[in-house]
This record gives sequence, structure tokens and C-alpha cells, in this order.
Amino acid sequence: MPAPKTLLPWLLGGAIGVGGILQGLSWRSSAAKADVTELKEQLRIATEENEILQRENESLRSLAQGGGELAVPQELVDRVEKEFGLTFKSTPVVHRASTDELRDRISAGLESGFGPAGADYRQEAYGLIGWLLPDDKLLPQLTAVRSVGARGWFDDEMGEAWVTDKFQIGNIPDQAALVRLLARILLHQHYPPAAEYPGDDAARAREALHQGAASGSEARFYAANARAIGFVPMTENSDAEQLLNSLSPFIQGLTMFPVMDGKTFADTLLIKGKDEFQKVLKDPPKATRDILHPGAEPLSAPALEAPVVEEPFLSESAGQLGLRLWLEPLGDAGVALEISSSWQEDRYLLFPDGETSSALVWDIVLDSKESADALEAAALDLAAALAGKEETMPAATPVETLEKRFVLVSRKGENRVRFLNTAIKETAEKLK
Repeated sequence: MPAPKTLLPWLLGGAIGVGGILQGLSWRSSAAKADVTELKEQLRIATEENEILQRENESLRSLAQGGGELAVPQELVDRVEKEFGLTFKSTPVVHRASTDELRDRISAGLESGFGPAGADYRQEAYGLIGWLLPDDKLLPQLTAVRSVGARGWFDDEMGEAWVTDKFQIGNIPDQAALVRLLARILLHQHYPPAAEYPGDDAARAREALHQGAASGSEARFYAANARAIGFVPMTENSDAEQLLNSLSPFIQGLTMFPVMDGKTFADTLLIKGKDEFQKVLKDPPKATRDILHPGAEPLSAPALEAPVVEEPFLSESAGQLGLRLWLEPLGDAGVALEISSSWQEDRYLLFPDGETSSALVWDIVLDSKESADALEAAALDLAAALAGKEETMPAATPVETLEKRFVLVSRKGENRVRFLNTAIKETAEKLK
């Protein structure tokens, strides 16, 4: 295969050739009065071919400039190792990729992390819980918020880091992004994820620890440059910020949790000392509650017995973070925080309901009857909103929604609240 530097002129020439073809088509159509529909189709095909050539050109330009990998400055490697008291087990490798390729890799990495059909099941479950609106698309939105304007990305599934072909090592913001990526590589080499997926809530807690630590390292790099040369960080990624603000509160909350709560958690550990930090890395938090309430007493509640349903598609825990993000859009954020802070355990199941439909049952255990009372009241308000009614809905009664489904809120114990969203009314009545 010809070298990238040889292929590059070929592709540029090809792109110019396509332009000539378009002009020729235009002349010929004028002279022969060809069918307008046929001409539009030819133009569409030629445009698509030109776009393909442009993408290949970007990819080869990246290869020609950096050989597919970024030359990582040794001083940044040394900085990250010193900061965390660890050494790289192997030379950190940072790959270059076009913006389109990076977006595709992010999407594939997220989908792989969810497991086979996991993204589709979560899309449906999140919609039935109420985290996502009908027009929300989980995987595309998670991909977009991580890729729009991004300087780099760390693939926790593969333990690899990537930067776009627009990355410039001479720019302080790009150097800071590289420090963050190096931190992720270093922590991953010493403390990789467990072979078996621990569940969504535990995975979010671990991600918050690792991403939070890396975000803290990036922030300290900025601070060091500000002191040394008076550098003021560039304006934040406004495109990503605008995109994030347009998404559901749930997607916003998932996105900000590692870089806000996770960073605070990791920074606090590092202040206590590198040994304390590494101790937690070795035995990472098992729930988002541990990130939100560091140092809190361990939970003593027994494992939640899931309801008996037919071969569930998905069985997961929303955790304290998921409960808070469910309650916040219902009204007062302070009330949502107070109720979710009483979280002890939860489990939701997505399961078949009829031949072509699915249902969801979600059990939530709080630490007191008063908190469960408040949760039940909030859940009944949600049921009323889904039904398009202003008055509060009665407990333990199926309520038909505007989408012709049925929601039900009931108490399964003093501290335990159940939320149901079913396609068939009898299913809700059976499980209430």
C-alpha cells in the first residue's frame, strides 16, 4: 500500500477531479436538456463521493503528520506519575483520529460498555422511568455530549486515549487535556475495571473516581501555568455547553457527575495523601451514594428482593444519583436532594408485557418512613403529570397515561415505594 504522504496528493487530485466531473455534468445537462431528476441524483452521488474523499484526506493527513500516534512530552508523563505516586507500567500511547472517527469510537465504546442490546434496553427503561422524553435518544446524546468540541477521549473499555487531528501540543488547553488523558491511562494501568460488569450505579461511581481524579489533574495543570506565565484558561467549549443545556436533566446529570462530584471526591482523597487515594482506587466505591456522601456510615439494609416477573430484559440499580435525577424535574431541587439522600437500595426490572410491549417495575428503599412518604407523594405527582391531570392520583391505583400506558405507585413496606409503568392494566394491578 502506498505511504500516506503518497496517497495524500492522489486523494487531493481525486477531489479536484470530482469537481471537474460536476462541472462537466452541468455543461452536458445544459446542452442536452437532460432530465432534472437524473441530474440531481448524479449531483447527490458526486457530492457524497467528494465528502468521502475529504474524510479520507483528513485521516491520511493525520497519519502523515503524526504516524497515527501523538508524541507525548516526557515532562507531562513525569508530572502525572509524581502527582499520583505511580509509574506507568508501559509507555502511554495516545492515538490521533479525525473528528468523525473519534465520534464513532466514542459511540462504539459506550455501546460496548452497556453489553449486548444493553443500550436499547436502557433506552426503553429510561423512558418508562421518566428520565428520558420520547424524543430523547440515549446513545446518540451521550456520544454527542462527549464528542462535540472535544480535544480528547479516554476509552475505559480498551484503556486507550485518543485526540483529534486538530490537537496542537503547543497550546496550553491541549496540554491540559493530554494531562487528563495521561492520568486516566495511568490509573487504568494500575486499577483497571473488573472483568465482570458491576452494574450501572457501581460503574458510575468508579468512573466518577477515575474521571474526577483526572479532571483534578487537568485543573492543577491550568493553575500551575497561571502562576508560572500568567496563563488564563481559554473559554470553555461553548458548543458542548449549549448541547448539554439542550438535553434532558438526566443526561446532564450523568455527564456532570464525574467532573463535579467525582472531582471533589478525588481531590479530597488526594489531600489526605497518596496512600489514602490509592487505597480507595484499589477498592473503589460501590455506589454513587459513596461519592455523594464520602465517609458516611456503610448501609446496613438487607439486599432488596426483586419482584418476580417473566425473564426480565434488564435488572439494574438507579442508585442515589438516579433517584435524585428522577425527582429534580418534579419540582424543588432541595426536596429532591433531601429525599434521595435517604436512599438505601433500589432495583428496577424491564420485562415483557404482552407480545410486543414491555413494562417496568422499580422498588426503592429509603431510610425512614417520613422519607418514603415524601417519595410516594412525589411519585404520585409524576403519575398525575403523565396522565395529564392536575389533581393528585390515588395510591395503588393504575392511572392511564397520555401514551395509553398505565402507571401505578404503591407502598410495599414502611420504607419501600414501588413505581410501575406497564402496557397492560392487569400487569400493574398484579404487581402492585
